[in-house]
Amino acid sequence: MTIAVYLDESHFRQFLIFNIIKRLKLYRRPVVFASIFTISAIICFLMYRVEGALLLGTVLLVSGLGMPLVYFASFFVSLKKQVRLQNLNPPRLVYTLEFSEESDMLEISNGKERATYRWQDVLHAYCEKGSIYLFITKERAFLLPGNLLADTNRVWKIISAKLPVGDFSKHG
Repeated sequence: MTIAVYLDESHFRQFLIFNIIKRLKLYRRPVVFASIFTISAIICFLMYRVEGALLLGTVLLVSGLGMPLVYFASFFVSLKKQVRLQNLNPPRLVYTLEFSEESDMLEISNGKERATYRWQDVLHAYCEKGSIYLFITKERAFLLPGNLLADTNRVWKIISAKLPVGDFSKHG
């Protein structure tokens, strides 16, 4: 099976959001920060009779809600900049993946270089909203946008059969 991967901005953006929000779960710290500050603010508001409690509660609430808002706003600005830097408008051929049901190897070429990976070396695979993401390392993934695949379920079935149990997951 040979898959020529043409990426566009929406595929790349979808992957980055999946990787940062769902896979790495980098939203957790800002949410915990906001929760701690909000609970502290509520405690201060409950102690409104104590001098300065309302002021402290207000500062905690504004800080607790403001910092995560700034974090997520900067995340989406950075995301937009990252997508633009990839020069994917119009969509372009990024790499070609080749594999088969019989082979234990996955070959990837970008026109200049060719790399071969053993399926057992693939770190993890995800099927998310019709797209497949193959992680070779924690930082390196190969994207297979669903609209490029004739039969996403068939491709996913082949990939998940090649990986050890637990190294793949399917969402939405």
